[in-house]
Amino acid sequence: MGIFGSFGKKEKKVDDNYIESILNHSKDEPLGVSDQHVIYAGYNELGGYYYFQTYIIGPLKLKTKTGATLMIEGNNYTYDLKSDMEEIESDQINDVIKGYVTRIDFEIEKKAVESIKRSTVKQLVLTIKKHKIVFNKI
Repeated sequence: MGIFGSFGKKEKKVDDNYIESILNHSKDEPLGVSDQHVIYAGYNELGGYYYFQTYIIGPLKLKTKTGATLMIEGNNYTYDLKSDMEEIESDQINDVIKGYVTRIDFEIEKKAVESIKRSTVKQLVLTIKKHKIVFNKI
């Protein structure tokens, strides 16, 4: 740190109990956690197209028109998924948990849907704007 403060932008550190609060207030099982965020995910099929639907809960507020990517790394597979929409925006959570929820649907092939199992996922990496969030399996 210099005389005038630190250079560069640092992410705001969240309370150690923040992730635990998110997990305690959800009836669903998360797919992974980062140091500040929790990711929930599921599949949906619409008209023969498959989507990997995600909900990211945490302090990060996003608004972009450039989409996002999600890398899923598992036992013997890696998939790089692209969001189905370019425009993504976080919504504030008006609950006990202070933060935002960001819903992102990713295009996925049927073959990938059949091979990805919760028990085999090792890590997920979400890239959106200048942010890269690494989620590890719980």
